[in-house]
Amino acid sequence: MTATLPPHPSGPPGPPAPPRGWTAPRGALAVATPHPAVGPVPPAGTPGGVQQRPGRPTPARMRLRAAALVVAGVLVAIAGGWSFASADAALARADANAGQLVRLQELQTRLVTADASATNAFLVGGLEPVDRRAVYDDALTSAAELVARAARAQPADGVVLSALNVSILDYAAGIEQARATNRQALPVGAQYLRNATATLRADALPALAALIDANEDRVAAEFVVAERAWVLAVLATALTLAAVIAASAWLAQRTHRYVNLPLAGAGVVLLVLLVGSAVSLGSVATDVDRVRAEPFAAASALSRARLAAFDAKSNESLALISRGSGQGFQDAWVASSDTTVEALGQASATGVVPSDLAGTWQPYAEGHQAIRDLDDGGAWEDAVAAATSDAPGSANAAFSVFDGASSEALDLASEQTSAGLESARSGLAVGTWLAALAGLAVAVLSWTGFARRIEEYR
Repeated sequence: MTATLPPHPSGPPGPPAPPRGWTAPRGALAVATPHPAVGPVPPAGTPGGVQQRPGRPTPARMRLRAAALVVAGVLVAIAGGWSFASADAALARADANAGQLVRLQELQTRLVTADASATNAFLVGGLEPVDRRAVYDDALTSAAELVARAARAQPADGVVLSALNVSILDYAAGIEQARATNRQALPVGAQYLRNATATLRADALPALAALIDANEDRVAAEFVVAERAWVLAVLATALTLAAVIAASAWLAQRTHRYVNLPLAGAGVVLLVLLVGSAVSLGSVATDVDRVRAEPFAAASALSRARLAAFDAKSNESLALISRGSGQGFQDAWVASSDTTVEALGQASATGVVPSDLAGTWQPYAEGHQAIRDLDDGGAWEDAVAAATSDAPGSANAAFSVFDGASSEALDLASEQTSAGLESARSGLAVGTWLAALAGLAVAVLSWTGFARRIEEYR
């Protein structure tokens, strides 16, 4: 029986294998042995072979970069617009707070003016001079009006101003009580006057000083905001400009086209915005620094000088009223006079006020010294006569000259402060819209520049 071979697992049977030991004759053709079948190539990462994952297609990378530049352009629009708007708003608030500060300083001066007039009139005895009474009434009426105006201008100061108004009314009531007793030639009138003056200095003036400090801090804070507004706009614009340049270089390397007009336009817009923001907002910072160092500093110094001057004038009269026991008031006069001289020097150093303004205090100081020499020499009646006289060359006449000159200089410094801040604001509102539109233009141009190259792959 003939044996049957089993079928080959991979197809029809091949030729039979030669016997063991057989060799092919010389010259015979060699029969090729079929190569075993090759299976599928194993995936990358398998032991049988490694295959590199293909990178992200170029159009996809273009879209990513275009989207990134669009986002950067929108951020430039936000940052630039916000920077200009922030500087504009900060200057507006600084102007308002500076106006409130001047208002409060004038209120402070009005109160000490009223006190100085009341104490000087008290020296006359009996019915005080009509002109002194008129000065007192005008000063106190102006103080009440300033309290109302300040409360409307700055609601944050309303609570303190309300308490201040009560203190002013208490002071006025004390002065009226002192006047009533003084008309009757009662010695207790002097004590009523001292009590009223002490109430003014213990309650009203410290509260007012706290408000002045708070508004000075507000003005300083707004100055800082306006001065630093350029940082965000310039930084965002510079970074976006660098990103556009880098994207243009990358695109040129991939496409071998070295000029992309939309991207070039975006770069030009960013460059113009960078220079414009740096110049405009940098100019704002320069103007703010000048206003702070010159007219605003002069106005603050003049307000301090006038406050200290009227306080000294009040202490002059209180020292005479005390008749031999007023050394404490004289010491207070010396301290106030030193403050006045120092503040006048600071105001003159700014170059805003006349350089000879400081000299207007010296004639009054000399007149005061003459009064003190009379009182210390035992001529109290002569000292009172000299302190209440309005004749040319008297202490009151010299003080009136100082009052007029310092008031005029303060008005000038306040006007220059407001004008300087208003000048710094010019163009900022327009700059807000231009910066926002420039950022949006960069976003559109960046997307357009990449979109043209992406179309070439379709």
